[in-house]
Amino acid sequence: MRFILKTIIILLLFVNCELYGKISDDDSNIQGSLPSLLLGEWAFIQPGLTTPAERYVIEENTIQYGYGEGESQYDYKGDILFVSNYSADSGVIIIKYFDTERPSYTGYNGNLFFGIYYRNLKNNTVQLANAINLSDFTAPDTKTPEEAIAKFTRLKMGNYVDWSAVQHQSRVLK
Repeated sequence: MRFILKTIIILLLFVNCELYGKISDDDSNIQGSLPSLLLGEWAFIQPGLTTPAERYVIEENTIQYGYGEGESQYDYKGDILFVSNYSADSGVIIIKYFDTERPSYTGYNGNLFFGIYYRNLKNNTVQLANAINLSDFTAPDTKTPEEAIAKFTRLKMGNYVDWSAVQHQSRVLK
């Protein structure tokens, strides 16, 4: 009985490690699909306020992001080009900014392709994080979608996201 229990524990650890890439050295993004749970509007509203400090609107083919400007403002919009699912509740979304609605943030480098990571996806909460170079807080946008797919990977996530600083966004119910 003890042997069977140890075997089950080892197998569960192996499966969990493989899902999060801790055993495999392969850091390639694999084409997946946008989780249907991500569709909709997500916002972080600071306690005591009514206007979102941050919001994402995710549709089947597009994404819109706004920071600190209220419900009708956004900082960028883009087409969803590629999704890689790292587990049932985490992954990366690669987008191409709309030509007329590129980012308005300081330090935008003019490139069109960008990564947005997500994790802890549940029915009504998720952590969504725009990639940013944590070493100098500059934009890590790329010139081609291939560069973005190779750059914004599971194992490189720590270069672009400090999860301790990412608030949970809540689903906006209409």
